[in-house]
Amino acid sequence: MGGLQGISASVTTADGHLDCPSPQECKGKWFGRVKYALGADDTYYVNFHLTTYTTRQDARQGLKREAGQHPTPSKPTIGNESLTYTKAGGGLQGKYLTMRVGTVVATTFVEGGEAEPMLTQGATMFAQRIAQIEAGHKATATLPQS
Repeated sequence: MGGLQGISASVTTADGHLDCPSPQECKGKWFGRVKYALGADDTYYVNFHLTTYTTRQDARQGLKREAGQHPTPSKPTIGNESLTYTKAGGGLQGKYLTMRVGTVVATTFVEGGEAEPMLTQGATMFAQRIAQIEAGHKATATLPQS
């Protein structure tokens, strides 16, 4: 999304995170948040979490667990497979996109402003960066520029 300027970012392990029910269930899980500004008035918070698995089959099962009961296939498909769904949490309703890239399952959602095109563009960049890292390359994928 052209014109987005990164303001701040953070990444933490799942250990001790509010969304982590137990250390065993959160093994290999990370949480992050990035704040972008679009112009002077619009601020977007792009949240993500990812879980690493040892096999692609485990990751496929993880994708289904992460997306819950009523996902729909993402259009276009992002990563190897992806699902979109709406979820409420903390009094907010949001649109989520969960994808599998190799042995990694990643979920992203946007707060502040309209979900699109930020959700799709952010998830696409995230999937490309994961694929680059899995291939042993430096993560260089960025958001589209206008």
